[in-house]
Amino acid sequence: MVKQKKNYIAEKKKNHFIKAVIWAGVIIAIMGAGILLLDTRSSYFTVVAAVLVLPLALHITRFFAFAKYKDPSPKQAALLEQMKGHYGLYHSAIIPDTTCTLYFEHIIVTTKSIYFISKNKEIIQKAKPILALRLGNKGIQNSKLHFIYAENGKTIKNATIRIEKDACQVGEALENTIKIIDGMLM
Repeated sequence: MVKQKKNYIAEKKKNHFIKAVIWAGVIIAIMGAGILLLDTRSSYFTVVAAVLVLPLALHITRFFAFAKYKDPSPKQAALLEQMKGHYGLYHSAIIPDTTCTLYFEHIIVTTKSIYFISKNKEIIQKAKPILALRLGNKGIQNSKLHFIYAENGKTIKNATIRIEKDACQVGEALENTIKIIDGMLM
């Protein structure tokens, strides 16, 4: 089951950009209405426009937070979506942490394991201790965490065979683990 679509980051960037433009338009309209109606900038219209800068800043910040990430390859995403069994699949998974932000092209949750797939070896090395600690605090054993360096499509294809074997069982543990991963993502 796909929990996060393969074009998640592109959708988020577009969504926050559109909302930022709308809020900027609202601020300009209110400010302009105040100047036209009262013939001065110092009015309640200016105060309202100043308060509305907060949602504008929020959406601009979120847009730039997503701007440095790219969605994974559609071919790799399609390979993972064709897997059989019971699993949770996240594309473009961003996990914020106090020390760094972790980006995985894909995260796959099965009843037995959690697979973190990335094209970047450095991210995998950084992620191992951070995720072992965070997920260990939630009761998930370190032996359930698997990190896959996806250098090419062949690696993904080999990983799908291994993951499909784990994905044949369904249970309450799968739903609980999916809830934990949902809570970690940005």
